[in-house]
Amino acid sequence: MQEEPFRLVRQVLGPLPILDRFIERIGLPEHITEATRRAPYARALLLLLKNIVLERNALYAIREWAAPYDPALVYGGNYSDDVLARALDCLFEVDRASLLTRVVLASVQAYQLDVSQIHQDTTSVKLSGAYTGQQRRAVQLRRGYSKDHRPDLLQLVYELSVTQDGAIPLLFKAHDGNRTDDTLHWQNWQMLRGLLGCSDFLYVADSKLCVSETLLNIDRSQGRFITVVPRTRGEVDEFQSKVEASFVRWEKVWAKRSSRKHRRIDLYEAATGLYQMREGFRVYWFRSSEKARRDRQEREEKIAAALGQLGGLADPARKKRPKTDKAVRRKVEEILEHFAVKPWVRVEVTWESVEQFRQIKRGRSSANTLYRRMVRQVPHIHYSRDEEAISKSEHMDGIFPLATNTSLNALAVLRAYKYQPQLEKRHALLKSVLQVAPIFLKKNERIEALMFVYFLAQLVSALLERQLRNAMRAQGLAHIEILPEERPSPSPTIQQIVRVFSSCARHLLLSQKGELVQTFSDPLTPIQKQILSLLAISTAAYT
Repeated sequence: MQEEPFRLVRQVLGPLPILDRFIERIGLPEHITEATRRAPYARALLLLLKNIVLERNALYAIREWAAPYDPALVYGGNYSDDVLARALDCLFEVDRASLLTRVVLASVQAYQLDVSQIHQDTTSVKLSGAYTGQQRRAVQLRRGYSKDHRPDLLQLVYELSVTQDGAIPLLFKAHDGNRTDDTLHWQNWQMLRGLLGCSDFLYVADSKLCVSETLLNIDRSQGRFITVVPRTRGEVDEFQSKVEASFVRWEKVWAKRSSRKHRRIDLYEAATGLYQMREGFRVYWFRSSEKARRDRQEREEKIAAALGQLGGLADPARKKRPKTDKAVRRKVEEILEHFAVKPWVRVEVTWESVEQFRQIKRGRSSANTLYRRMVRQVPHIHYSRDEEAISKSEHMDGIFPLATNTSLNALAVLRAYKYQPQLEKRHALLKSVLQVAPIFLKKNERIEALMFVYFLAQLVSALLERQLRNAMRAQGLAHIEILPEERPSPSPTIQQIVRVFSSCARHLLLSQKGELVQTFSDPLTPIQKQILSLLAISTAAYT
């Protein structure tokens, strides 16, 4: 058979040329190489980062995933799972704190990030498996409070701090799975102060920050904070008493479109007057119309579900029913605690004596048949809504307190705290788009190193999204048609960018000797050209 004079080779590009621009701009290859002192391991970690952003495979599948790509974009693409695993071992042994500092400061400088306001929150990363014989120097995989609603699985706690400027990750740390959030804030604030070289940034976090010792430590160190006052504090009961007595006056501070129902307006009001914590910090009390609506709906749904369960427990036709008074009351308590409706539902358990007569001997009954009298105790469960308690709870619907040691007014404090949901989107990026779970690793030291790579993947993804959205605002674009069927998106995400560029490829025409004859590139679509233009990336990266 006559040999063909030429052969055509297809090389996938995907969004890798775009990722490379952001990876190189923050000097990630140089920083990782300097830390690991092994260029092959540094390239293996960068390949793992790119795989996490684009597709996320197990270590043994990354070589196969990289095979169709341009070798220059995947560092040759010949890294086996053994090399990738040893690269993670090397990363675990290096000074990751210093590496993180260099990478983050390079990102702040390269993209001129505003670090005056920092938001902190944690999430849990679930793991399947026994994980016996864990390395003591590494993060300990334990059972704890699962935000994935899987308390049966081992987990680790993933702590993340982001900027208010684009929700860019600044600091992360992996903690033992049973670590509680209220023990993390003081150490995290100190690390942020060391990273940024200042203490006057605004630290925003949820109610776990509201620990007396932590707040006082931050205040003594010239730090600033905003946090939610938990409902377990006495200040909440005192304020509720004033609300019930109609001693509180409210004034409008903000009106915005509801984040859940765009046709509704969410009205925020603040309580007039001066309110303080016992530590002396200012407390602003806010009331949201949308939150009040959700609080009422959630309470009614919980009560209805609990009454349904109690009705099933009280049904005489139920086959498997508790037999003793203790068992019945325990089951009632479980239902009330599960739905958190104990203050709003009244339950009373009574017992009725029911007589029964049974033949002493078997057989057909007659006039001479003897019977034994038996008395059986039957439980009756009486339940009802406590309308008085429900009415009392309605006074606090939509109300939430924010504590601060700053001189900011009510609106500024509220606006600062309302950026907190953007941090939740970074946790969603970690779990949904980057698919952190399941983790296909057995050693907890490799898992801890892998979490560092995930942080870098979050950082690169967040920088890309920020750059694109800032360029859209600068050009007055309300949206770009990046979604399927050319639907508009006002806030493009890394997932949408990966999808748009996933089909990009080039074709190499080679001679039989392997010499390059000509290169053909897939034509770019209008949306691809627009994204490259917004990101200030030349189309030459693809053509």
